[in-house]
Amino acid sequence: NGDPQTKDPRRALIGDPRNDENVIVSQLQGIFLRFHNRMVEFLGDRGDFQTAQRLVRWHYQWLVLNDFLPTIIGHKTLDAILPHLAKKTTIHEDKPDLRFFTWKNEPFMPVEFSVAAYRFGHSMIRPIYRLNTTLPDRFPIFSTKPGVLSLTGFGEFPSEWAIEWNLFFKMEPKPEPLGKTRVQPAYKIDTSLVEPLGDLPKSIGGDVPSLARRNLLRGLRMGLPSGQSVARKMGLPVIPDELLLIGKATFEDSPSNKTLVELSRKFRDNAPLWHYILAEAQQPYPKENPPENATPVQLGPVGGRIVGEVFAGLMLGDRYSFLRQDPCWKPFPKFCQPDGTFGIAELIQQAMKA
Repeated sequence: NGDPQTKDPRRALIGDPRNDENVIVSQLQGIFLRFHNRMVEFLGDRGDFQTAQRLVRWHYQWLVLNDFLPTIIGHKTLDAILPHLAKKTTIHEDKPDLRFFTWKNEPFMPVEFSVAAYRFGHSMIRPIYRLNTTLPDRFPIFSTKPGVLSLTGFGEFPSEWAIEWNLFFKMEPKPEPLGKTRVQPAYKIDTSLVEPLGDLPKSIGGDVPSLARRNLLRGLRMGLPSGQSVARKMGLPVIPDELLLIGKATFEDSPSNKTLVELSRKFRDNAPLWHYILAEAQQPYPKENPPENATPVQLGPVGGRIVGEVFAGLMLGDRYSFLRQDPCWKPFPKFCQPDGTFGIAELIQQAMKA
């Protein structure tokens, strides 16, 4: 029925309207709703609503720790924060190492995470996406041009735009490398954003249509420290100004990428934290001998530690998480691959059965 104050039917199901920002995100929201329904069906008489709710959360928490974080921050950083994952023990035998994210009463979301580090995903967005194999075209993620169809949300979209999730996640052991059925991987984490993010629709960007500008202004207004200050505080080597580049992490573009201080000397030893974390991710990328395009780029020491510690800390601080209530818990075997793997692909496969 919607919120009687807003008269917005979306508010009845989606607490944060940004979950409807684009067609892809809104359908992923639907997948999680369907996974909940799948859990209710699977449990049957063995569990009530609260039990299903708890197990949905625990399966999601599991895939965050065992699928999402290893992909984004790497096993080395994750294992340093949560050593029990690599050692196959528990948090009681091998205790978590949260060096920087601490709290007194309740865990919280630090601004270094929400305003800088966790905005790394903006650099990974592709300009266009294929939703399914029946549509002849791919669509831009956003568009402000009249008559141009895009994936902008906040409204009803055609039923034929239903997503085939194997185009977004590796759902099969050996997906096709080329063609309409290939997986559309995210772009590398670097200091570039695709063109549609520089001219956001009014419903998303308001009076500041550039996403990069929005991120930088928010960091400035929130009083975030520079990337160099955070690195020093964490006891990590500081990246020299001449290596803090702006541009794509590709062999073709890297030689022509300008440095941040070339834009303004005010950025000397004073890089915005968001930019520093993106530039840090580019540092291991080969500058010589063209690598394969599939070379992964993960968050570096500063960004990886912030993102990893906040996710781990929020779960450890949540008295209802599986890490607190049942640290030896594992996903249902029937939801997993034969080797026990459970990630976003397996969650989607189960959700589609609902």
